[in-house]
Amino acid sequence: MGLRIFSVVGESLHFGGRRMETIARVAWLPVLLSMIASMAAVFAMASVIAGQVITFADIPSFASAQQQVGRYAARGFQNNPGAMWTITLASLLAQGILTASIIAPLIRYAGLGEKPAPGIVHAPFGDGELRFLAASLFSLLFVAVLVFGPVALTTFYTLKYIAAALSQTMASFPNPESLHTIEITTVGDAVAESGQSWIYNRIIPLAAAAPLAILFWLFLFFHFAPENRPNAPEPGNAVLRALTTFAVAVLLLAGAYFFFAELMLSRFRENVGFLGYVSSLFDAANLNMTGVLKSLNFTMQAPSARVLFFGVVSFFVMNYISLRLFAYPGVVVCRKSMALGGVFSVTRGWNILRLAVILTLIGLLLFVVQAVVLNAVLLPLVLRSLQVLASATAVSTKLVNSGVTAEWVMPFFVWVWNIIKILVNIVWAFFSFGVTAGLYGRLYRESEAGH
Repeated sequence: MGLRIFSVVGESLHFGGRRMETIARVAWLPVLLSMIASMAAVFAMASVIAGQVITFADIPSFASAQQQVGRYAARGFQNNPGAMWTITLASLLAQGILTASIIAPLIRYAGLGEKPAPGIVHAPFGDGELRFLAASLFSLLFVAVLVFGPVALTTFYTLKYIAAALSQTMASFPNPESLHTIEITTVGDAVAESGQSWIYNRIIPLAAAAPLAILFWLFLFFHFAPENRPNAPEPGNAVLRALTTFAVAVLLLAGAYFFFAELMLSRFRENVGFLGYVSSLFDAANLNMTGVLKSLNFTMQAPSARVLFFGVVSFFVMNYISLRLFAYPGVVVCRKSMALGGVFSVTRGWNILRLAVILTLIGLLLFVVQAVVLNAVLLPLVLRSLQVLASATAVSTKLVNSGVTAEWVMPFFVWVWNIIKILVNIVWAFFSFGVTAGLYGRLYRESEAGH
């Protein structure tokens, strides 16, 4: 049975809105602890970078502390990598545990109807939360280690060998009758003059990326086999399927490559002094990145940016695997087992495209509402209303205070404004948690139905 796109999206949004009271009851304490952990990590990093304890007395706002850490993080990792990595890993672990303590109970509620225990103090971490965390890490590490790792190594060494080959010097004699007219040039300049640079810019990167492209085609070929598509005619035409999936793979890879290479990357190179910006950042951190920047410069100046051959292919392969494993955290929480169960049945056949559409619709909706409706439209309206109230209050205090505005007016309304912003975004975070849990719960039921 195919995933019904609008049914899944609607149920996810419905769970996030209708169960807001339960979501808030489950999530408020972990969210508060998460905020405290984030602040602690930022100020701990700032202290390591500065070499002394940094508190709110030194940096009055959390946003300023974040900016300082972002600006000088490279220096901290260079001078004291042990402390910086310890803080980073501890922060990630704390955030993962707290997120699991929110999502896992809500997934069980959405998928099984198991309502979280009564009470307003919740921060559980048991078997279900541990399974959710382990499944999420497995999905991430599987893609990172088994897909991205080999791709990154292949890309690095291929580009390294191309750069080394083209940077070799060679001697030429423009005047064969005189040995005194020797000219030293590089292989890159020589092949460019002879019109053979396409071998290094096209053929070698394509050949190196070809195995991964073939893997993507094989994924498509076996994924859309008749046994993976309900109601598909048996046994199907394997040759026709091979040709069709091969054509689709070529069109996807070629279209994505030319889109990135000719549209985005060319404008990026023309309009942004990226290498100069990176160089200035590393100079500020007293890091010698000359060799890396030369490699980046070589890559970026290539006619079609050799690295894109690998990036485009790995993009599709990693997204395919990520979609296939997407339902896994929800399934392990509801089944109370790390077994895959019916995870792959959720995305078999055309359902993988339906799930991609579902995730795109939910992601776009959440982004538009938070970034545009709330923070760009609603909150500015609230701010203008508060400004009017603040002005009216200031005038009122003048009438009863001999023409002098009371000192408490502006601080009071500043605090009100900050509290409103925080509350709006926290409530939206609750809703987002509910939508995520609702989606995982629905996908779990789909996996059970198709298993």
